[in-house]
Amino acid sequence: MTRLLAIETSSEACSLALGVDGRMYESHEHAPMRHAELLLPAVERLLADAGVALRDLDAIAFGRGPGSFTSLRIGIGVVQGLAWAAGLPVVPISSLAAVAQDALQQALGNASGDARARARAVSGRIRVAVDARMQEVFSAEFEAGPDGLVRSCGEEIVCAPSALLGAPPPAIAAGNGFARYPELEPLCRSAAACFPELGPRAALILRLAEGWLATHAPLPAALAQPVYIRNDIAEKPVL
Repeated sequence: MTRLLAIETSSEACSLALGVDGRMYESHEHAPMRHAELLLPAVERLLADAGVALRDLDAIAFGRGPGSFTSLRIGIGVVQGLAWAAGLPVVPISSLAAVAQDALQQALGNASGDARARARAVSGRIRVAVDARMQEVFSAEFEAGPDGLVRSCGEEIVCAPSALLGAPPPAIAAGNGFARYPELEPLCRSAAACFPELGPRAALILRLAEGWLATHAPLPAALAQPVYIRNDIAEKPVL
């Protein structure tokens, strides 16, 4: 059985999950600007709780973004350091896909007694919109695969919230962009289920990574790279 550590730092949350022999151990804390301080102690704590050493794991999964430039760099730096130290490969997972997976699972749980709502949740599109600051959102569409895991329906983008309004209404809407930008309220109202409070969690990165490993080989630690989308995010202003 796969033993995986998952680390997700694309948002203000410092989120980790450890899957060992069918059990999951999780640490999730809303801690803006404290990722560097909290990550390694949280890793040590989870490994101690599970009674395993880092070298006993099969791989380290990570949320590759898009998301916060600084926290992504910190998190993926830690992933690479841990992977190199223990000789482990890595598994990159979209942070937006983690939000979509969380939303799908919650929608199916809420619709457990309503066959029509359940069918729409499974067959329809999931629109994720996460606040990207600067009056923009990171966004992508997903759908449920036959294995119950979400899969991408197109590219991840960064755009003004209003740019999402021309698309057909999703079956499920998810992400804090729906809470922070009033322009997106029509999409939230028209969806069968809307989860504006959701952000990426390592527990969902872990689940998606397990699915990814069923059909892919893990990657060398050197290939643990973030996805920012916004090309000019690290550029200095011209004086």
